[in-house]
Amino acid sequence: MFSAARRQLRFSAVRFVENTNGSMLPMVAIMAVILLVIGGAAVDYSRAIGQRTTMANALDAAALTIASQLSSSIMTNKEIDKSLEDAFAANLNNMGYSDVAIKNLKHKVDSDAGTISVSSTIAIPTKFIHVGGIGPKTITIGVNTEVNYSKFDVELALVLDVTGSMGGDMETLKDAAGSLVDTLIPDGTSESDSKIRISVVPYSQGVNLGEYAQAVTDGNKGTRNCVTERAGDAQYTDDPYDYDEDNEESYFGGGSNNCAATPQMEPLTAKRNKLTSAINKLTANGATAGQTGIAWGWYSLSPNWANLWPTKSAPGDYDDDEILKFAVIMTDGDFNTYYNYENQTKCTGWGWGRKCSTVKEWTENRESEYASNVSSTRAKALCEAMKDEGVDVYTIYFGSNSNSAGAKVMKSCATSGSTFYMASSDDELISAFGNIAKKVQAIYLAK
Repeated sequence: MFSAARRQLRFSAVRFVENTNGSMLPMVAIMAVILLVIGGAAVDYSRAIGQRTTMANALDAAALTIASQLSSSIMTNKEIDKSLEDAFAANLNNMGYSDVAIKNLKHKVDSDAGTISVSSTIAIPTKFIHVGGIGPKTITIGVNTEVNYSKFDVELALVLDVTGSMGGDMETLKDAAGSLVDTLIPDGTSESDSKIRISVVPYSQGVNLGEYAQAVTDGNKGTRNCVTERAGDAQYTDDPYDYDEDNEESYFGGGSNNCAATPQMEPLTAKRNKLTSAINKLTANGATAGQTGIAWGWYSLSPNWANLWPTKSAPGDYDDDEILKFAVIMTDGDFNTYYNYENQTKCTGWGWGRKCSTVKEWTENRESEYASNVSSTRAKALCEAMKDEGVDVYTIYFGSNSNSAGAKVMKSCATSGSTFYMASSDDELISAFGNIAKKVQAIYLAK
């Protein structure tokens, strides 16, 4: 009896196990799929996050590129679209979805706020979470960014030492000044689109003012249209050159025939070809009357001188909140020449027939090179007056002696310690101009 019962129990147990194994197989399969989806989801989402990071970095870089372009030039929507697509594509690093990401690019420019917003989306196919119809077949990721661009126009005076001591370094100076122009007015920027204008003011024993010399000197210019200093109460101001037509001392003088032959001063312009042509024509000649270059750099930025220059070169008002004014002043030596409009005794004849009279005329004066001599003192006074009008002054001393008169004058003229550069080699001179261009860019981008 007990044996029969045990046999029946064993038989029932075997049947139960067999039935259980049969029902467990589908459950195991389902659990395997669920585990695959759960594990695969981490892979899919991790991949999506990686793609999003790449897209975000590419979009940030593209937006900054466009912001820089918008800061220096006026662009149409089509031009923004094209530049944005090119910059975005260049930074996508072969994601595999670049065409879609570029196609989905969108931007919005807020000219009042000075911002550009950019966004893009892509749908990334999943490899795991859609198995068994549990999860989506794609994961949509989106990125967006907003950056500031400058609403401002820029006026910059490039005041360059072309004295005789620069003779062996003119090619370096051309490269350095050219690099600044390339940064601020990139190749391909049209005059009508550029938001930046630059003047080129080469100086030595005065400034070759070319076609403008006759008007400001009232006929007292020397050869090579060499214009020197201003006499009278207006000497350290930017009062209009004809502020008192009855006062001959309101005009600039001659006193020198020794300006560099080329180029003549170039007033504010956004034409790259004019700027690069002037820079490529730089020639070295004469002594250092740096105060004359500083004065004319200032006048090229002064609204009080708008009637002297062509209409497109007229400077904006000082109180225009959408205009930033800069001066970049460079020298390789100490200022050593100045000019006065003063009484001179002139005699004619001989013996008893000799007659003398006193006349007023321009005289050239040479002096020792130190930071408190006449030419240096005048230069520093002009720099202070220019800074008082809101012009941000950058200076470069091209030399190795930080205690020299030239270095001290450049330090004094600079708006601050961070806007003074000392360059003791050709490479450092080029670097100084390049750094100034980048700083100017950073300032108007941050405004």
